[in-house]
Amino acid sequence: MPKDYTFEDLKPGVLLLAEPFLDEPTFHRTVILLCEHSSSHSFGLVLNHPQDAILDSIREEKVMEEIPLFTGGPVDQTILQFIHRRPDLITGGQEIIPGLFWAGNFEQAIEAIIEQQIDFKDIKFFVGYSGWSAGQLEREVKSDSWILQPATLDYVFDETPESLWRTVLYQKGGNFRVLSTYPDDPTLN
Repeated sequence: MPKDYTFEDLKPGVLLLAEPFLDEPTFHRTVILLCEHSSSHSFGLVLNHPQDAILDSIREEKVMEEIPLFTGGPVDQTILQFIHRRPDLITGGQEIIPGLFWAGNFEQAIEAIIEQQIDFKDIKFFVGYSGWSAGQLEREVKSDSWILQPATLDYVFDETPESLWRTVLYQKGGNFRVLSTYPDDPTLN
């Protein structure tokens, strides 16, 4: 485990930032919100991979406006999930950090969108997820595949997907600030 992290740091509400040289195309410069972490498994959602598809295209009702989707990860692309910061409109969600909820009553979420009570700065929908078996995430963090940072509502909802990875690293400071400036392809530098 890197000096800066302990196993206790892996918990819901932590952002996993792919280290800049991670040689895995699926997770290149991703930022994953860790939603669950236990001795048996870990589960998270990629915050910075918007899809070209929209929720309207995968639901039968055509009364909704076009709802943007994100790729939550490579596991089970048939699962639709969401995070939000509006527990006043959507009940039953699990609070990950203060003010950030994973899941909840899906019909209430859709109704709030239809009624224009909630906008997409307060809710995000994901197809698929990122998952790890027992001990796998700990091994990846120990091998420096991921950089940990506590999530904030600003990171999750207000930062653009295109700039999220760089912004979080830059604001982390120190050597991470330098890493945030590395080009996507260092050979082009």
